[in-house]
Amino acid sequence: MTEIKNLGHEVIFCAARDEYTFKLQELGFKYIPIALERKGTNVFKDLLLLLALIKIYKKEKPDWIFHNSTKPFLYGTIAAFFTGRRCINTHSGLGHLFIKMGFLTKFLLIFYKFAGFYATKTFFQNKDDLQLFLDKKLIDLGKCVVVPGSGVNIDYFKANGNRNNRESFVFLFLGRILWEKGIGELINSIRVLKKQALLMKVNFVGMIDNGNPASISRFQVEKWVQEGLIEYLGEAVDVRLYLENCDCVVLPSYREGIPRSLLEAAAMEIPVVATDVPGCRDVVEDGVTGFLVKVKETVGLTKAMDRIMKLSASQRREMGKRGRAKVIQEYNEKLVIDAYCAQIGV
Repeated sequence: MTEIKNLGHEVIFCAARDEYTFKLQELGFKYIPIALERKGTNVFKDLLLLLALIKIYKKEKPDWIFHNSTKPFLYGTIAAFFTGRRCINTHSGLGHLFIKMGFLTKFLLIFYKFAGFYATKTFFQNKDDLQLFLDKKLIDLGKCVVVPGSGVNIDYFKANGNRNNRESFVFLFLGRILWEKGIGELINSIRVLKKQALLMKVNFVGMIDNGNPASISRFQVEKWVQEGLIEYLGEAVDVRLYLENCDCVVLPSYREGIPRSLLEAAAMEIPVVATDVPGCRDVVEDGVTGFLVKVKETVGLTKAMDRIMKLSASQRREMGKRGRAKVIQEYNEKLVIDAYCAQIGV
């Protein structure tokens, strides 16, 4: 969006008001607040969201509309249809609904199919998500574009050369604090490793996302802190300091688009431990840039964390360097920016 704005075009953000609202306005973007509740399926509130989007699209008459996340993706596309506007949808990961695949997901597939039909293009962040939509006949291949996640700024995220000088080995979990990020399995692994009296610590950095059905409460997080299993360092806009002060990033997620935390870690030459699931396996080469483990399996995760701790500092550095090389070649954010700009002709 910054690139499009810098090319002389007006960019408007529609989102629920939060701590980033003022930052967007500071950067010169126009901001329109909307009442968006990600948690739950209140039909009345969802109808109000749809009507609000129709009103905004009618008034602003945008040349292009970009939809991200489930509700804007579904209701925004309907609003674009009723107002005759062009839209591009982005799947940044299929998330809670597609992990559970319950009745609600099956019902919403009708709306996903409409969105796939009407949108000019739909961007996917990995080939697994694209294939799932193709298998369920939700979209035609000709309307699909696969991009390398949201990419990463390889000049902003780079190694500082001060790693591996600590007494304790430091793991970092970087992301929203959700059960579906594999937090339960991670806590179980930490308990096992702590009993071995290993010199290790585990830092958590990320949002306690109360608006997500898979949310873990602050009370539960504090219990783990009191138990001595983790240190919760809160949220951060700039995560580089936390990455600089860790030896390995761990993400035992159940499913991802392309996880930004792993891209940022790799860009800073940090090895990773992640699950062999869509999104994670796109970023991590097992045994080359980190280790992949089976999803929802504590034993495998524990072994991988133990294994990476037992590597020499030079072996981990080599893993990190290979990770950065992969990011530079495949996940430079310029590739993503160019793909979107090409699609809208700017």
